[in-house]
Amino acid sequence: MNKEIKNISVAVLAGGLGTRMKSEEPKALSALLENPLIFYTVEALINTRRAFNIYRGYKHRVIIGKIGIVIGHKGESVKNYILKEKRFKVKGVLFDFAEQEKYLGTGDAALKALDMFTPADDESSLLILPCDMPLIEAKTFEDLIKFHLDNENDLTVLSVKAENPYSYGRILKDKNGHVKEIVEENELANYPKNIGEIKEINSGVYVVKLNHLKRLIKKIKPDNLKKEYYFTDIVNIFFKNGLKTMCYTSFHRDEFIGVNSKSDLLDAQKALQKRVLRRLMENGANFISDDNVYIGYNVEIGKNTTIYPNVFISGNTHILNDVIVENGCVIKESFIAGKTAIKSYSILEEAFVMDGARIGPFARLRPGSLILEGGKIGNFVEVKKSIIGKNTKAAHLSYIGDALIGDGVNIGAGVITCNYDGVKKYKTIIEDGCFIGSDSQLVAPVKIGKNSYVGSGTTITKDVPEGSLAIARMPQRNIAGWAAKKMKQKKTKKQKQDGA
Repeated sequence: MNKEIKNISVAVLAGGLGTRMKSEEPKALSALLENPLIFYTVEALINTRRAFNIYRGYKHRVIIGKIGIVIGHKGESVKNYILKEKRFKVKGVLFDFAEQEKYLGTGDAALKALDMFTPADDESSLLILPCDMPLIEAKTFEDLIKFHLDNENDLTVLSVKAENPYSYGRILKDKNGHVKEIVEENELANYPKNIGEIKEINSGVYVVKLNHLKRLIKKIKPDNLKKEYYFTDIVNIFFKNGLKTMCYTSFHRDEFIGVNSKSDLLDAQKALQKRVLRRLMENGANFISDDNVYIGYNVEIGKNTTIYPNVFISGNTHILNDVIVENGCVIKESFIAGKTAIKSYSILEEAFVMDGARIGPFARLRPGSLILEGGKIGNFVEVKKSIIGKNTKAAHLSYIGDALIGDGVNIGAGVITCNYDGVKKYKTIIEDGCFIGSDSQLVAPVKIGKNSYVGSGTTITKDVPEGSLAIARMPQRNIAGWAAKKMKQKKTKKQKQDGA
């Protein structure tokens, strides 16, 4: 059966100054769980598009085409981000941009948005939304569009019931349930008192028939206290022109956190963090607490992996199955394979930890560190830009930098690879099966041959052949009677001081 095609265009309003954010960067690029605000809006739109492509049970074939973005303050940086973001490079998703040179209100932003749509788009409906409501999910957009199409509306407002409607526009309806007006908070004084008590509020998201919008948008006038062009006025304009205006009311109040200040941003982060944890737990991860962990939006955690309290995991970190991450750990941009343990207060950055390895407690893996299967990096050991072989151990108080260490090597306490001469860094190579005694220094460039031993306290400056024992330290001398002589000197000195 051939379904009727319904085209939906999109306009994202991202040109606001965001003065309450107290930042020079555009509000659209404000970081929320390590992604810009606008990322979540665009991701939800792309997921909505996918949902309509996959879903065959709906009576229409809905095609979400161009995503137009209205930019303003430092808009070029917003444009560059959108065009470079790899996750937005989806077949069939096209972006266009319009510039709002002066911020004259949301009505003016919507007027600028129309520049991105040609007469060929006039038969489509336009989804209009702000960039600063990052928690609205794809399912909500999907349901809103279906409601708009099923009811053959000319304009649909996405509304929500709020316990405290303060600062939001109130929805006014006629006796038939059609939306006749949206009253902004700062205009309530001009209306009867009961209007302020209305709990149904405007989300700032609309679906509107594009041809009617093009015809009527210039009727919006700055007849308000701020002397701005409010896009909310288009509702009353449509209503007075006999067009069908309705609300689709969402009951997911947690999705409607608008970000206009740093405080709002923190509220959104808390809500989004709960959502991230819920997704990871649904996929099999375990969290001992959900109140005092930070898990970035892009982090992936496998089944039966347990995350302790006070853990910070960020970036594109990928943790596989059956891993334990104990309290106080910080993990950034790292890969951790299965059945490993990251013990308390360890720090990993751009590191790779393979199956069955043990890290910490109080260990540090700096960028470029690769710990192979069964490796152990213990307390107060720092590894930088090094490969640690299978079943190799560095259990205590060592620094390993710019090193290639083979399998089955034992690194004693206090071992240091001296990799830097003040100008250039050099490589240390330790082959399979070596034993490096405690408190040894390996002055790079140097190579320790397979199955060799380095005696404790040795400073290695030359290569050690395979199967050798290397010792480089002063011979021990035992001086008889030295301690008694020293004590006599101390006693004499004290008597002189007491007599002075």
